Amino acid sequence: MLAEDLARAHRVACPSTRLAKALLVSRSLPKMKSIAVVLYRLSHAAGTAFPPAGAVLKQLNHFITGADIAFQAQFGPGLVLLHPTGIVVATEVVAGARCNLGPGVTLGSGPPGGAPVLGDDVDIAASASVLGPRKLGDRVRVGANSVVTHDFDDDVVVAGVPARVLRATRPEELV
Repeated sequence: MLAEDLARAHRVACPSTRLAKALLVSRSLPKMKSIAVVLYRLSHAAGTAFPPAGAVLKQLNHFITGADIAFQAQFGPGLVLLHPTGIVVATEVVAGARCNLGPGVTLGSGPPGGAPVLGDDVDIAASASVLGPRKLGDRVRVGANSVVTHDFDDDVVVAGVPARVLRATRPEELV
């Protein structure tokens, strides 16, 4: 999974197919997003075998990158943390493949219990929060500063406080 995470982070940062432009962009890439994902993957693997080791690596990730991601959280391959500072992820969070999280995103447990479950290709913009046992379908986009307190089906763009559907999308629009 880590190899796919790193390859996808590079593709997101360098979408151009021109070699010269890709090299210029990749030299200026902030490396913290890759470090945060690597440390999360290490904490998850270590925590599965020996929870205290997972907790130590989680704290190291928080100290170095500012990303507070519980080692018990489960993310599919292709995770990209666009800017990891301020990201908070609760222990029971489950996310599918190719998830993008912006800076300051909170995926948190709610008072009634449970945590968010995200589908594949979910994109959560800066400072958005998904709180409690919410389900976001595949290819859902959450706008910046939104607070998601309800479930949403596939292929929608949501925003606001509380978040509501702004528009339905077609999968080819989200590439």
